[in-house]
Order: sequence, then structure tokens, then C-alpha cells
Amino acid sequence: MSESEPQRDLAAKPQYQDMLTAQWTRKLPLIQQTAPAKLAARLIHTFLDDFPDIDMEQYFVIDFCSGAGGPTPLIEKTVNEARARAGHQAIPFRLSDFHPNLDAWMPLATHSANLSFIPQPVDATDTLHAPPLVVSKTSSMPNSTGDHKSIHLYNLSFHHFADADAARIMASTLTTADGLAIIELQDRTLGMLLLMAGEFFLLFLLTIFWFPYSPLHLFFTYIIPVLPFVQAWDGLVSCLRTRTFEETLALAEKALGQKAKLVSSEDTEIGEKVTVAICGDWKFVGVRRLHTWPFGYMNAFLGQKRL
Repeated sequence: MSESEPQRDLAAKPQYQDMLTAQWTRKLPLIQQTAPAKLAARLIHTFLDDFPDIDMEQYFVIDFCSGAGGPTPLIEKTVNEARARAGHQAIPFRLSDFHPNLDAWMPLATHSANLSFIPQPVDATDTLHAPPLVVSKTSSMPNSTGDHKSIHLYNLSFHHFADADAARIMASTLTTADGLAIIELQDRTLGMLLLMAGEFFLLFLLTIFWFPYSPLHLFFTYIIPVLPFVQAWDGLVSCLRTRTFEETLALAEKALGQKAKLVSSEDTEIGEKVTVAICGDWKFVGVRRLHTWPFGYMNAFLGQKRL
């Protein structure tokens, strides 16, 4: 996960990251049907299955801005368990970050043969000079030295990048990768802003149950409430910075130098939507799905290079 300015140097940064991970991977009673990470995993599983050569080529999913790991270990586990049940080969996932958190990643990697990490810094805005694993064999870049294809994943992190950096990420991704998945759990709607405003009080309710034996979690929640304040503020700012499908598609259009063609736009449930567009050699899909009743929607931007 990417980190915004208010908590980059936060004294309680490990506890902040722990709470973010918990909110991804734990299911809230009554208002969530499943943990957000599992909802994202089901979407990513379907997305991967749509690649016609997914079982013939060696693919890697590269998670950018991984932070302490976030939801990616659970996403990897859920995706590959589903693939195993269907008789398909596992797809390796790799954590990466501009500031690699090896202390957090090494224990995570011991729990799955299909989860590992890139130990050197990876700049999401400059994948053209990234380690070879990040770059697909289909790329014409000089650091394309492997025999694999890559899919770039951004879990709750793409919104942290300003437009100029986001444009660079999009341009380099469409040059070096075969797929792109941007997953956000928020948007700029009034309902989502109201939901995020309640984050401050939600942490007071949850922390004692989720981290009862962590003195620092308890201290920074109930004695000096740094965590509830920072998390609520970061959530509100994240809502305001999250791009719509159309805004993200515009970044792709700029990178490809072409205008996208809208193929379909379908409302699937109340508030839920699937939009498909074609731009050059790429197909882009926007997916909006409810993760937290009544206003919390997951918004995904999925890109696939067409063969």
C-alpha cells in the first residue's frame, strides 16, 4: 500500500499499517458479506482467467507500493486456491515498494510458495528502469530480459499519486506490462465521505477486539488517539483523490496517444456497474462493487493487452 504524507513518518506507523491490513482482510459483521480483500481476490481471479494464454505462459503479478504487505498475501492465497480447485497452475505474486519492507515481507513469504518479494527499491513511476521481473518479455525495453509476462497491481495506492506521476505510471505500465489492476475501496461520492467520517469512531470500537494484546495499538487508540484521527483523515483525503474510471481511462488514452472506444456500460446491481472500453491494443474494464453497506464501493480499473 502506498503511504500518504500525514502518516509517512508517523510514530505509530506499524500499528497504522496493521489496522489497514486488518480492515482489508477481516469481515465486519452485518455490513460486509465478505472481507474486502476476498472480494478483490475474486475480481482479480476472474480478471486473470480472461487472459487467453494465462495457463500457457509464465505470468507474475507485481504488487506495487506494497508497504507492509497489505491485502496481497490473502489475495494471492485466495486466487491460487481457486485456480488449484479448477486444475490450473499457480500464479506467483511479488511484493515491491520504493522503500522495501523486508522485515514485514520475509515472514509473509514463508507462508506461501507463490508469494515472494523484490528486495531492491521499485519506483512505480519509472518501471522502465525497474528490475527485470517487473518488465514483460513482450516489452521492447532493454531491461526486458526474462521469459515471463507481468501484471501490475495497485491495492489502495494509485490515488496517492498526483496526476503527473499517475500519468508516468500509466505510460510505463502500458509499455512494460501485459496487464494492470488498480483496486480502490473508496470514491468521491458523498456517501463514501460520510462512511469515512465514521472511521474515527469505528477504530474505537474495533481495536479492543482486533488487537487486545497489543499495548501500542491500545495506547495510540484509547490514550492518545493518533490512529483514529490519522486513519479517518487519510480516508477522507483518499476519497477526494480517487479517480473515476473515466479519469483513469484518460491517462491511458494520453499514454497510448489514442481515443478509447466505449464498448459497453452495464448497471449490474443497485449502485454497481461494469464498463468496458478499447484503446489501441488494450481493453480496459471498470468495475464498481459494494464492499461495505450502505455506501462503501470497491472501484477497480483493469487493463489487458490484447494478443
